[in-house]
Amino acid sequence: MYQRIEDFSLHILTAILIANLLTAVATWYEIYYVIDDSTTETIKAILVDAAAAAAIGILAVGTVDTYMVLSKLILEKYLENRFNDGLAKGEVRGREKGREEGMEEAYIKWRAWYDRMMEAKKRGLEFDEAPPDSPRKKS
Repeated sequence: MYQRIEDFSLHILTAILIANLLTAVATWYEIYYVIDDSTTETIKAILVDAAAAAAIGILAVGTVDTYMVLSKLILEKYLENRFNDGLAKGEVRGREKGREEGMEEAYIKWRAWYDRMMEAKKRGLEFDEAPPDSPRKKS
């Protein structure tokens, strides 16, 4: 797969040059040796066929390569969106769950402190235990 657009362009250029070379050789052989045409007519035919081969080469190789590059980009974008959205949603759910667990833990600490304080008052004892930290207190 192509990492940069320059690699993609170089691949197309190479395909065009190879197609032109092969077409020129095949055309020269067919026209000059098989048909026994003149050199001028042979060169004209080669130029026309080379241009046609270049166009076909660009169309064939370019189309396949374009689909490959586009499918890679689309797949990467799809996976990025799918997993990044999933991570973001999971992160939000994780934070919510952590917040709930933290609030529950703070409630248990405060409730236990309150119960001890009420028990001490009921017995007439002095209660000098400091209350637990507030769950909203930032460290």
